[in-house]
Amino acid sequence: MKATAAPLPIALDYRPALLSPAGIGRATRELAKALAERDDVVVHLFGHSLARVRCEQALPPRARLHRLPIPGRSLPVLLRLGLTAERLAGGARVFHWTDFVQPPVGKAAKVLTVHDLAFVREPKWHGAAAGTLRERTLAAIGQATAVIVPSQATAVDVRAFAPAATVQVVPFGADHVPEAIAAGHPFGGRPYVLCLGTIEPRKNHRTLLRAWREIEGLRPLLVVGGGIGWDSDDTVRELQAAVADGLVEWRQSANDREVWTLLHHAELLVYPSLWEGFGFPVLEAMQMGIPVVAHRCAPLEELTAGAATLVDATSPTALAEAIEGTLRDRALRTKLIDAGRMRAAKFRWRDCATAHAAIYREVAR
Repeated sequence: MKATAAPLPIALDYRPALLSPAGIGRATRELAKALAERDDVVVHLFGHSLARVRCEQALPPRARLHRLPIPGRSLPVLLRLGLTAERLAGGARVFHWTDFVQPPVGKAAKVLTVHDLAFVREPKWHGAAAGTLRERTLAAIGQATAVIVPSQATAVDVRAFAPAATVQVVPFGADHVPEAIAAGHPFGGRPYVLCLGTIEPRKNHRTLLRAWREIEGLRPLLVVGGGIGWDSDDTVRELQAAVADGLVEWRQSANDREVWTLLHHAELLVYPSLWEGFGFPVLEAMQMGIPVVAHRCAPLEELTAGAATLVDATSPTALAEAIEGTLRDRALRTKLIDAGRMRAAKFRWRDCATAHAAIYREVAR
């Protein structure tokens, strides 16, 4: 009888999952859940930080969280004492860097997720941090045995940025979105369009606000969900002016329950972001049966595969026309809803975890 291999102990940098509800935090949290359901890996979660937990959550029942009040800046000092990230996370044989800030790893095999290279594609989107992100990411790619990206578009960017990297594409899932929403309409039945994303240059809120003022006739409410990011002073002023004019409702913070409620009752999701590594809000809207209007760029063309209205969102007029057309054309809306649900059904966290587990086994050899 062939002996069954012992489960492989792996560690994920789980700090993003504790600190951010969406984006990298969402990806890390849902991947950990799906991995913890498998029998071929033992999941350790590296959560050491002084930062206060911002995302209260039920931890995966078969995963172990390692969390002590260790400041990130002290990790290089601990490394010199032999306290590597994998030792601080249960002695894992594989350590998975899930974010753009990587704790120092010793002899464990290193896996890196590169979510996007927007800071390379257009440094001004990230301001003063672009150079640091570039250097840090290039160094991490050089150390990693395997680099995982969530889209072919990001794979193209990584291969151009670091030609020697071993890059594998593993899309994220969509089945974390709830099937039913118990909460009522958040605005008493008033129609609204939803935009989700941190207020930062790449997310392109200023063009959306200008497009919104160009919409003629009966205009629904625009609901913007997102906290204040970097280089956003001008955008924030325009947002506040639109709020004062009664055009916009701005939700600067929202937990998952509030986000799902906002999505569920929205007439459509508008996503004018100029570049993405993946595009969770778009996929989540499609999973929930909400039509999407988004910027035409390679990552979102790949993600939506014809299941969304894509437009040049650098043009306020073009964006306004796409929003109006998608709101008013019932046949188009039905087509987008059906196509979106079919497309989103292809993205499952179980498949994502299966692909990750195979990569972990490969690098552990």
